Amino acid sequence: MSTANHGAFADLFRPLLSLPLLPPLSLDQRERVAGAWRMASQDIADDIRFIRQYLKVIAEKDERLSTGTLVHSRAYVEACAGWLPQTVARYLRHLRQITECELVMTAAGIRFALSSYAWEA
Repeated sequence: MSTANHGAFADLFRPLLSLPLLPPLSLDQRERVAGAWRMASQDIADDIRFIRQYLKVIAEKDERLSTGTLVHSRAYVEACAGWLPQTVARYLRHLRQITECELVMTAAGIRFALSSYAWEA
């Protein structure tokens, strides 16, 4: 596994939070964990958008316009290939943060959206 990919997936082996050890949360702590959940949820949407864009550019690396010019410069394709592992690693960190926040929020009885279409307890 390449170094960039190893770094992206290494954190997946760290266990998630242990819920029985969590003390009751103060109002300030509840607001901070809810805020962290919201920020990570927004950040992960950006990560997904960039990952899709980088994959698209890499897939189109040899495509040409009707004039014969490459759709994407070689330098940009190489840059996207370099940014992809970093963005995947950031995506996985945000995914872990969302999961950990949701575990804390569930244990504390804090409501959060189970999908982007509906808010449920």
